[in-house]
Amino acid sequence: MLRDMSLLKAAGHLFLAMLFFGLEPVASHPLSPPLLTGQPVALAPYFSIFQDSTGLLPADDLYRRPSAFVPLAVAAKGNPLGYYWLRTSFYTDTAMNPGQVLTFDNLTYVDVYLYSDSGLVVHKVAGAFRARSELDPDDGRFHTMLPLAPGRSYTLLLQVHHTKHFQPIYDFALQSRRAFYKNDHLRLFSDAALMGAVILFFIYTFVSWIVSRFRPYGWLLLFISGIGLYVLGAKGYWIEWFVPEDPAAGWLLNVHFLHAGLLGMYFLVVDFWRLKTDFPRFYRWCRWLPVLIAVTSLFNFFTDYFTGDYRLTNLIHYVENPVVLVFIIGAIYSCWSRLSLAQRYLGYGIMLCGATGLFVAANALLHHERALTSTGFVADCLILTVVLLFSTGLKEEMRLHEVAKLAALEQLNQLQQHQNSILEKKVAERTEELGISNRRLQKQKQLLADRNTKIETLINELNHRVKNNLQLLYSLLSLQLPMVRDGAARDMLKGNIGKIRAMMLVNQKLFNFEQGRGVGLCEFIAELAAHLQKIYDTREQTRIIQDIPGDLRLGDKHTLSFGLILSELFTNTFKHAFKDHPDPCIRVQAVTINDQALQFIYSDNGIGIATKDHGERFTMGIPLIRDLTRQMNGQMSVTTDNGLSYCFTIPFKQETSPILRYDAHGKDTDY
Repeated sequence: MLRDMSLLKAAGHLFLAMLFFGLEPVASHPLSPPLLTGQPVALAPYFSIFQDSTGLLPADDLYRRPSAFVPLAVAAKGNPLGYYWLRTSFYTDTAMNPGQVLTFDNLTYVDVYLYSDSGLVVHKVAGAFRARSELDPDDGRFHTMLPLAPGRSYTLLLQVHHTKHFQPIYDFALQSRRAFYKNDHLRLFSDAALMGAVILFFIYTFVSWIVSRFRPYGWLLLFISGIGLYVLGAKGYWIEWFVPEDPAAGWLLNVHFLHAGLLGMYFLVVDFWRLKTDFPRFYRWCRWLPVLIAVTSLFNFFTDYFTGDYRLTNLIHYVENPVVLVFIIGAIYSCWSRLSLAQRYLGYGIMLCGATGLFVAANALLHHERALTSTGFVADCLILTVVLLFSTGLKEEMRLHEVAKLAALEQLNQLQQHQNSILEKKVAERTEELGISNRRLQKQKQLLADRNTKIETLINELNHRVKNNLQLLYSLLSLQLPMVRDGAARDMLKGNIGKIRAMMLVNQKLFNFEQGRGVGLCEFIAELAAHLQKIYDTREQTRIIQDIPGDLRLGDKHTLSFGLILSELFTNTFKHAFKDHPDPCIRVQAVTINDQALQFIYSDNGIGIATKDHGERFTMGIPLIRDLTRQMNGQMSVTTDNGLSYCFTIPFKQETSPILRYDAHGKDTDY
C-alpha cells in the first residue's frame, strides 16, 4: 500500500510538471469509445482515471488534457479518501432515443460533467451523501439524467470522492430512460411488496401483543422494527423520507437498527425458551451478549460520526457475527432436546437468522458495499420467515394449551359431577337429619308451650293470692286502726298500712308490666302519694308537686325498692315535717344524667331533722332507705336546708334508655 501511494504521488507530481511544461505522458489507452444504441452499457472498461491530490483542479482543464489519464484497468489503487477523475468518450446512434441515465452504487460524492464538441453540455451532482436540494428534480442520489442527442459524440468526466474509507468501485453504467424506469418500477414494486408484508406482520404482532400481553410478541416487535428499519436505511428510503437534507446523519443509524433487531432476537429466544429458569447454565454464559451488542453499537456510532470510517465498522461486524453465530449454535445445542414443538419453530427461525448472517457477512467480505444491494431483499425475507415460523410455533403452543385446557376442563367437569353426587347425598342425609331434629323441636316446642301455659297460670294464681293476702292485711290493719288508742302504736300501724299499700301498688304494676304495659314512674308516685295523704293528711292541706318526665319507666328490679323508699319518705314527711306549718309542700323530681344514671330528688319545706330526736324518729327509716338504695347500686345524700332534701343517684347501662328499654316485640326489657 505504501508503495502504491508513493507511485501515485509520483504520478501526481509528474502530471503537475506536465501541466506547467506542456509534457504529455505516454500511456496505454482504454478500449475504443462505445456506440450507444439504447442498450445498457457498463462504462468501467472504457474509463481512464486520474487522481487529484488536492481536489481543486477544474474540469475544463482536465477535459483539455486527456493524456493526463491512465486506463482504469492498469491504474494502481490509491487513497480511498482521495479525489479521482474518470474519463470516457462515447458515440450515440442516430436511431437512439434522446436521453440516457447514468447509474452507479454507494459512492458518496460524484460530480458529473458532460462535454460535446461544442463544450460543456451539463454539470450535475449525485452521491449517497448529497442533500436533496443539491440534486435535480429528475435525478436521484445514485442516478442522473444525461441530455444526449442522437448521432453525436460526447466526453464524460466524473469526479469521485468516496468518504466511507472503502476503496471506491466505479460501477457506472448508461442505459435508456425506458429501461431505467422499467427496472426502477420493478425495484420499487418488489420493495413495496416486501415492506408492505413486513408492515402487515408488524401490525399483526403489535395487535397480538396489545390483546394478549404475551411478552415474546414485544421482543418480536423489536426484531421486526430493527431489521425493517435497517432495510429501509440500506435501501435509502430512511434518508429519503426523514433526513433528505442530511444523508450522512441518516447513514449513522443503520448499524443501530441492525443491533436493535439482534437484541430483539436475543430477548425473544431468552423469553420464549425460558432460558433463565429452564436453562440457567446456558443463560449465565450468554447474558453478556446484550452488553456486547450495546458496546459495539456505541463504538460504531462514535467511529462513524467522528471519523466516517465505515470500513472499520464493517470489520467490527465481521467480528460480531461469529459471536452471534456462537450464541445461536450454543442455544440450539444446549436447549433443542428439551424444547416443545412450538419452541422448535422459533429454533428454525434463529437457524435461518444464523444462515442469513453468514451469507450477509460473506457477501460483505467479498463485495464490500455492493453487498447492500442484496442485503435488503434478504433481510425482508428473513423477517417474513421468522415471523411466520414464530407465529406458527405460537399457534401450535396455543393449540396444545387449548387441548390441555379442554382436558383439564373435562377432568374438572368429571370431578365436579362427582362432588355434586357426594353433595347431593350429603344434602339428602342432612335433610333427613334436619327432619328428625325438626320433629323433635316441634315436640319440645309443644312441651314448652304447655309448660309456659302452666307457669303462666301458676304465676297468675300466685299474683292473685299475693294480691288477696296483701289486700287482706291491708283491710285487717285498716279495721284495727280506729280501735287503737295509743298514739305511738297508731302511728306504727299507719306506717305499716302505708308500706302494705306500696307493696300492693308494686304488685299491681308488676303484674301490668308482665302484660307489656310497663311501670310509669310519674303514675306510680302519684298513686302512692295520694293514698298516703289520705291516711296522714285527711284534709289534704299538703301540696305535692311532681316534675318527672312522662315517658320515664321503672324496671321490675327497681320498682319494689323504689316504692318502699317512697313510702318511707312520704310517711316520715306527713308524720313529722308539717306541725303547724302554714303551707306544707312536697316536691318530687327525676332527671337522667348523660343517659348513664337516674337522679331522683325528694324534698319538703318542713321543720327538718332536729338533732335531739334524730335517734328517736329515724332509727328504722333512714337505715332502711340506705339499704334499699344500696341494693340498687345507688347513692343517697341528705341536706337539711329549708326542710329536708333527699338526692338519689341510681346508675343504669349506657346503651339502654333510662331505667328500662323496649324489645322488638314491644315488651319491656329490664336492665
